[in-house]
Amino acid sequence: AQGTFWRAWVGNSNCCIALVPSMSIKFREEPKGAVDIKNAGVQATRGKRPLGLVCKDLSKAVFSAEPVRKLAGRGCWFEVRVDTFAGGEMNLMAIGFTATDPATFLAADEGSEATPLPGFAGTIPRSYVAGYTDSLYWEEERLQIESIFKKVKPAKPFTLAALATMNGGLEIYVNRRLVCSFDPSATGHTSIEIDQPLWAVLDLSGGCKKANLLDDSVPPTPEEAAAPEEEDGDGKKAAEEGEDVGGEGEEAAPEG
Repeated sequence: AQGTFWRAWVGNSNCCIALVPSMSIKFREEPKGAVDIKNAGVQATRGKRPLGLVCKDLSKAVFSAEPVRKLAGRGCWFEVRVDTFAGGEMNLMAIGFTATDPATFLAADEGSEATPLPGFAGTIPRSYVAGYTDSLYWEEERLQIESIFKKVKPAKPFTLAALATMNGGLEIYVNRRLVCSFDPSATGHTSIEIDQPLWAVLDLSGGCKKANLLDDSVPPTPEEAAAPEEEDGDGKKAAEEGEDVGGEGEEAAPEG
């Protein structure tokens, strides 16, 4: 069950301790793209690209097994550690949420075929996904944003997280620093209905080959999210433990 234990953090502004329920989250086995789920559902890996297939048409998306739990006063949050990443790819990875139940892509019965997942998770209806090549997909509409990966350091693992906020917006964090904040009310877009079930979405497109869910993660404090990036990066520990960062080839970016 989710939220089975609690984690404490100290707010720098008033030095009081707030108890936040930690999240227990796993990837679901199906439906999923051309990705392997390992380590009891917390690791997603992408192998070699199949020959004879157009990469942009091949899904590399994975979903959470259950809707992401909403944290009081914060919203829906999940975080991954990206261990293998090719930052030189034309198309990188993406993270976010979908209000479309992933089970709708499964075969209705034994005699029917499953609905194929689209090549880009951002084009799934009622989805809110950021990444790829300077892209934010909002209910299938592509919006241009600054790259969320511009502060990712070569050859170093990093953490990547998404927060569906209480006001229906989306925030993206790299190494627990805020790198993207989208307020749909400012642009006339529909807000995320935060009280509906929202599944985590991770798209292991061209840049990402291995990522691990951090199932004890909670959102950073405002002070932590605004802090300068540490010189060695937050992925130093994972790098010292032997995780590799690399990639191969190119993959087409989503069309605008």
